[in-house]
Amino acid sequence: MDRMRAIQSSAFKVLAVLIFIGVIAAGMISLQRSHVESSATAVENVYDYYNIIDSASVETKSADELFSLYRKSGVTSLAVYDETPEKLVNHDYLRIYRGSEFAFRNPTAQGISDSKIYIQPVLNAEGNAYFKETKEYLSLLMSSDDVRSFDVNGVETLEVNAVYNKFMQMELGIYAETVKNAASHGFYVVLRPGNEAHVTKDYVDLFLKKLDASDRVSAVIFQGKEVLGYKEYVNYLSHELSRRHIPIALIEAQNQLGFEKQSGNLDMAVSSDYQVVRLYAMSKDELIKLDPKEAASRYYISDIERNIRMNLFPSFKFPLNGMTLSETNASYIADVSSRLEGHGFTVGKASVMESYFPPALLRSIAMAGALSLVVMTALLLFPPLGRYVWGLEILGLVVTQGLFWGLHSLMALQLLALGAAVCTPVVVVSLFLNYCLKRKDKAFVEIGWGKLFVESLLILWISGILSLAGAAFVSGLLGDIRFLLEMQIFRGVKLTFVLPLLLISIVYIQKFPFFGQTVSSDKDFIRFVKKFCSVQIRLGLLVGLGILAVVGYVFIGRSGNNGAPVPGFEIALRRFLENVMYARPREKEFLFGHPAVLLAMTALYRKWPQILHYFLIVAVTIGQGSMVETFAHMRSPYVLSFIRGLDGLAAGSLSMIAALIGVMILVRLTRFFGERYGKL
Repeated sequence: MDRMRAIQSSAFKVLAVLIFIGVIAAGMISLQRSHVESSATAVENVYDYYNIIDSASVETKSADELFSLYRKSGVTSLAVYDETPEKLVNHDYLRIYRGSEFAFRNPTAQGISDSKIYIQPVLNAEGNAYFKETKEYLSLLMSSDDVRSFDVNGVETLEVNAVYNKFMQMELGIYAETVKNAASHGFYVVLRPGNEAHVTKDYVDLFLKKLDASDRVSAVIFQGKEVLGYKEYVNYLSHELSRRHIPIALIEAQNQLGFEKQSGNLDMAVSSDYQVVRLYAMSKDELIKLDPKEAASRYYISDIERNIRMNLFPSFKFPLNGMTLSETNASYIADVSSRLEGHGFTVGKASVMESYFPPALLRSIAMAGALSLVVMTALLLFPPLGRYVWGLEILGLVVTQGLFWGLHSLMALQLLALGAAVCTPVVVVSLFLNYCLKRKDKAFVEIGWGKLFVESLLILWISGILSLAGAAFVSGLLGDIRFLLEMQIFRGVKLTFVLPLLLISIVYIQKFPFFGQTVSSDKDFIRFVKKFCSVQIRLGLLVGLGILAVVGYVFIGRSGNNGAPVPGFEIALRRFLENVMYARPREKEFLFGHPAVLLAMTALYRKWPQILHYFLIVAVTIGQGSMVETFAHMRSPYVLSFIRGLDGLAAGSLSMIAALIGVMILVRLTRFFGERYGKL
């Protein structure tokens, strides 16, 4: 037994050194990653060009006055969409007639068919330009038999063989005149083309021609389920956009994981060497459920927390707070711009993040450190593995380094990142349990409330710093442009919530006596399970299990991006913390896990029931695990995640004061907390 303990002690020391070296390598990658993120802090605010034009027709202010209003609010770019015949008519660029109406207006014209459509320009320079572009598009989108150009009373006219209602909704493409008009108001222009069935290279080239109409085009956001040029011309268009230094904006999915489903968008991103920006867009249906202040908060938080560098703003349906509709929209956009600038961002043309990949050697060293962390956790869970520790280490190195260097596989990086996220809180809390064992027999009267608080505070911050060090593995292993843009993601988020709790429970029963005895062998574990299953179910226990079920639902169900709903009072708390702190800490940390450190130490010294001490240790594990899991959201800047952890420790320290006061009151009010520590 002594020999086994010596082997384990030696192995732990060597593994600790390997982990430390790995943390340094992962930290260096994280610092490089942080430099990449901090160099890309310009956010582009985009609003619909025609929305402003149309609003001017029904409000007291002119179009120029509204453009000025939106410019002052922080709108930097105007979105230009594919034109349709209906939009061209509504904006007084073209005249489009049914055959019967056209014949009535032109009684001397020959060969007019009631079943066909006739298009003429508005008789000015702008109308002629739009007419010419319409002719270009129809020649590509329709059969030559269905489009004919002829002269009617000295005016060039297009005859189109199509169903009128369908034709009026037909998407033609981006118009150079619209691009130039939008740019003339001092904005950048963002193009939003859709794809066409059986698209031709000529059509893609025509789009590029329209794009070249202005040097103010800042980005392209594709519309619909496919990018323009899909499938044949994706690489060609991507190359042409890259040559012009025009990024592709990828729209973040509603669940914040990846991007909206759009065939070809990720292929284009890779082909362009990741010259893309992440875009946040809120639907109008979602916007109308929010007040302007909350809508502004959604955009602001998306920008600072998820590497969003382009905002596409929808319009409210109705004016609010005694303002016109344009003023309502401009006010919430201005709120976003003001808060971004107050946070160190600039409002302008979107920053394109550097296509960063960390040095392979640094990553390899970080991988070895993360593997050592996993092996150390395995030894904590199953001490007999100590005799095989170096075999496990070598085997793990061969497999993971082989996948990394030989196959350039992401699997090894993702598996080790998951392993680090799961194992870090287990190791940290295991160290805390070892400390608890050393202090277990210390009389509480020798400690006192003040010393207890100081001791618990030190334990919290030491544990938190160790957790942040372990989190560097997640940040470093996955710290390249694919993960920063979230084209690739951390795998196994739910496991990072559940597994540490199961694993720390295994460690706990080996160190602390449930049913009067610790679990140190297979037979002990079987005995433990049998006794646990034979515990009598009483009403109080059912109530306790019910409370645990609710906590479990909140803990697991609220995790991720599509979890349980958040109550209004909690949203208000979150907004308050966002305003007073650099990065809002997580509630499960500063309201739950961190103050549990003090409660666990109190349970130890006051000899509370063992089961209560166990649940408090689980709570501590949740808090430390949450700190590490924060870094699994690779779209969040490293510095923000790091400061979020520190802010959580600071807020947790304040919560610990409240917990101390509560415990002091409860100890005086009830005798329950004076029961023997070893009683279940």
